[in-house]
Amino acid sequence: MRSNTILGFWVFAACVLLSVPVSAADAGKVADINITVHCPSDKQALWRSIASSFIPVKVGDEYSIAAMDRAVKTLTETQLFEFIHVPDPVKTARGVVLFFELTPFFRIRDIHIQNAFPVFEQEVLNAMTIKSGGVYQESKMAEQAERVEKLFKRHGFFAPKINISAVKQEDKYVVNVDIDKGPFHNIRKVVFKGNDHAGQCRLKVVSKTWRTSTLPWQGNRFTDKKMKDDIKKITKLYRKKGYADVQVTAKTLPVEGSDAVDVIFTIEEGPLYEIDIQGNDAFYTWTLEKDLLLKETGNKNDFALKKSMRSFRKRYEVKGFPDVKVKYEKKEEKDNSHPHGVRQVNIVIDEGLRYKVSELKISGADTLDLKELEKNILTREKGVFNETELDDDLKAVKAFYLTQGFTKIKIKKKVKISDAPDKNEKQVAVELIIKEGPRTKVEQVEIQGLSLISLEEATHGMAMKQGLWYDSTVIDDDISVLKQAVSEKGYPHVQVKAETKLSKDETRIRITYHVDQGPRVVVGKIFYAGGLRIKQEELEDEMAVAPGDPFSMLKIVDSRRKIQDLNAVDAVRIRSTGIKSRQPLADLIVEISEKNPYYVELAGGYDTSRHLYMETGIGDKNFWGHNLNAEAGLELSQVGYGMDVSLTEPRFLSTRFISKSKAYTEENEEFNKDYGVRSWGLSQTFLRNLNNKKITFSLGGGYEYRDQYLMVDRELDDDERDDYRVRHIGQINTGITWRTTDSFVRPRNGLFASTTFDVFKGTDSSIDDFYRYGLELRYYFSVSEDLVIAMRGRYGYMNTYASNSNISDDQLYFLGGASTVRGFDENLLQYDDDDSAVGGRSMMLGSVEARYDLGLNYEFALFFDTGALTEIQETDISESFRSSVGIGLRRQTPVGPISLLYGWKLDPRADESKGCFYFSMGYTF
Repeated sequence: MRSNTILGFWVFAACVLLSVPVSAADAGKVADINITVHCPSDKQALWRSIASSFIPVKVGDEYSIAAMDRAVKTLTETQLFEFIHVPDPVKTARGVVLFFELTPFFRIRDIHIQNAFPVFEQEVLNAMTIKSGGVYQESKMAEQAERVEKLFKRHGFFAPKINISAVKQEDKYVVNVDIDKGPFHNIRKVVFKGNDHAGQCRLKVVSKTWRTSTLPWQGNRFTDKKMKDDIKKITKLYRKKGYADVQVTAKTLPVEGSDAVDVIFTIEEGPLYEIDIQGNDAFYTWTLEKDLLLKETGNKNDFALKKSMRSFRKRYEVKGFPDVKVKYEKKEEKDNSHPHGVRQVNIVIDEGLRYKVSELKISGADTLDLKELEKNILTREKGVFNETELDDDLKAVKAFYLTQGFTKIKIKKKVKISDAPDKNEKQVAVELIIKEGPRTKVEQVEIQGLSLISLEEATHGMAMKQGLWYDSTVIDDDISVLKQAVSEKGYPHVQVKAETKLSKDETRIRITYHVDQGPRVVVGKIFYAGGLRIKQEELEDEMAVAPGDPFSMLKIVDSRRKIQDLNAVDAVRIRSTGIKSRQPLADLIVEISEKNPYYVELAGGYDTSRHLYMETGIGDKNFWGHNLNAEAGLELSQVGYGMDVSLTEPRFLSTRFISKSKAYTEENEEFNKDYGVRSWGLSQTFLRNLNNKKITFSLGGGYEYRDQYLMVDRELDDDERDDYRVRHIGQINTGITWRTTDSFVRPRNGLFASTTFDVFKGTDSSIDDFYRYGLELRYYFSVSEDLVIAMRGRYGYMNTYASNSNISDDQLYFLGGASTVRGFDENLLQYDDDDSAVGGRSMMLGSVEARYDLGLNYEFALFFDTGALTEIQETDISESFRSSVGIGLRRQTPVGPISLLYGWKLDPRADESKGCFYFSMGYTF
């Protein structure tokens, strides 16, 4: 608002200045236009060009105050200039010389956040209204400081000091946000009072404030938000226990001589509600209890009880009991174990008799097919009678008739109620009486005032066409279709009105659309504003319009979506100038806010498959300003190491294909194998996302230098010698993935399916001449709000080709461990006499897991896994399925769950353990 006021002032000032020389210059032509831009000298030529493109007045035009006013308004609309000053024009012998003095808004190159911890930097950025690439206005900095201050107060820092400064670098500013968080109230203790029917331990577990008080350092920081959230949680807990009138309040008491506070929760439990439902023969009690709202909303002034009674009545009416009577009676009872007593609520239901449809008759339907008509009627013979449903049926039948050309349709109902012979129910005879009236057909569709497109093109997407039955409900939609067809040709000001003319007998109608095309508008210049580390050509590739194209709002919206999808872009806004003033040229201003391109990732921990591990990665999401993602990663663990560098191009050759180039080296000595593998390789993969990224196709290939070596002291037999040497392998990889899951981190519903086919070729040996294909299916569905069932099935198969008959051990499938069949050690589903893992050419795996939400971010898991390795190249090794069951506990974190699982073998062998523990990050599947 403040910036708009400033801009409005300059518009007004410019108009006042222009009013002085009217009499002297109004009759002359514009001889010259001088534009002065107050900015660095190396940017002046660019800004003069930009300003010139937005000034609608040109040399040779007739000078007028109206034209100058339009010029100032257009410059103001661009929101590119902080100050716009138009001095008095000068009249010369050649004509009028115009002067424009402009000061561009300076942009924000970057925003640096200092000392924000423990608040995330992104939270600080989200709290502010300024963004990298946006306009820098010194007047807005105080407001930003206030916003950040409020953020830290919400996080418990009661006296934060925020200093926002800006450093000018060439024509942009770097904004520094220096945060002095100041002191905070730490929680000394949390006290619950008045909790006669909820134990201290139970309330502490529910209370995030209490859990916070147990943490060291800054972790026990008091925040008002947590306290208010706890009030809601405790209230919800009591309502579920039957205390609908519970009142929970909280306050803080300062601890003398320190910044600590004691948090006191006071609970007024109120009476215990005991509800008894009587007279409900048509519904189970547990069904009706779903309509009781006391546990959700409480029962202030009996509001929830009254609303619940209305829900009861509605449920009964839908099932054919329109005479149902529902009332409740309250009785206060004393109970020594409940200080506030017990409130006995008796809900008494007089169901009345059920109304059933004994006859359904439709009269007057002489034209339309009766079966088509009945599809719009929910009331059924021998079904229950519902007055509301019958009224809806009348509306549906009338709407159906209107779509079939009956503009004068009238429908009424006739209902006759009588007692059934056994007096146990009511019989209802229903008759729908239809007066169809004349049926109207479209005789002609005419479009007047349209010269841009043919009649056939204009009516292509319209519903009403010659020869069809008239439907008045779609006229407005047809107007919108016609307007869009014209607008996309560069006529955004198009107006369309429809006129209808009925014949005397009302059986024919003529529809005339009157089109006012308005002035043609083409795209003028396109100006890109922002920090713009990204190259302009990358943005131009995503624009669906170019200078000189017809102005198309659909293409502009599509351009915005495409630019928004770029990895380097945080937000984009496209504004057009000249549209409001109906100018023939509409210049576009594309304002870009870019993401911070650089990132550093570091993770470490322990899991069963790797034991201790550490991962780190660095990257640039906008490498060289070309929207490329350059990344380098390193992983160290107790089974080996891996390093890689990759370059991802999201728009390969300006297409929708994603290109990923990668170079890597790794060494792995997996558990329970007597060999390790060193490899170096190059890979190139192309991916294409379809159907809103639900489907992904991939095609790639690569080269790998592979060295398999023994980790034990033993002699190699003749069949193994080719395996244990340096091999050079080429490969081609293909795959299709289909994903409809609702979350990547914690899926609760949806399907994941993938299939792959890979071909390998050894360049110096046939040992790596084989192909491999695989299939994986995962399905998730929520049984209830707390329970999710997850299922997985995997199949893999590999076979040799040409002269090869054997596949090296390091390429085979292995099962057993946290990610496959739990209950078995890593890779040890099958093993040989030396207790070394054995692999197979074929693999089958199945899992079912029930995941139950325990609350407080904990989840209980119960699972069954089974798997088999077949076509094992070693002799005397079983190829039967082996299975396990298990339980687990997971703690949900912002980056995924931490899991502790235990699996029991269902068929343990004499030399095996009964099961295994697993500790891991993330879900198994």
